[in-house]
Amino acid sequence: MSAAAEATVDNKMVGKVNSLRITALAGLVMLILELGLGVWTNLYAHLPASDHGKATFAAFGGAVADGPVGLALHALLGTLLIVTAVYLVVQAALVRQIAPIVLACVSLIAILAAWSSGTKFVSDAANGASFGMAVAIGVAILGYVIILFIAIPTQMGRPPWQ
Repeated sequence: MSAAAEATVDNKMVGKVNSLRITALAGLVMLILELGLGVWTNLYAHLPASDHGKATFAAFGGAVADGPVGLALHALLGTLLIVTAVYLVVQAALVRQIAPIVLACVSLIAILAAWSSGTKFVSDAANGASFGMAVAIGVAILGYVIILFIAIPTQMGRPPWQ
């Protein structure tokens, strides 16, 4: 491969890694905002009695349509986090580094678990569901932080230790 071709490959990979890191940082900021909204909702918001006993998507719809503003924002941001997490998995796959791919997938699963726990919390206000949300968001935050530190732009997407 010529020097010019290698430089083009390296520049493309640097761009992909930088895009991955920007998405991870944006997701991290959203996760921290989500955590704050969740704590506020748990402490100060009153969940509508009409939402008790609803199924997953009905509970989500009720939280957005009938819940307090903080709860609605929390539910919508959680859904946006799912979209961001899927996008991060795709970006990690394009970078072709195993660790970011695994971390992005684990973070996506954690965000899905938090979203599911959130709908359960709206349905029955169980402490376990609230705790599940908090732990899952913690796992996702940790995954995103590690991605920021290990996603390194190198030749052909391989980290320096390979």
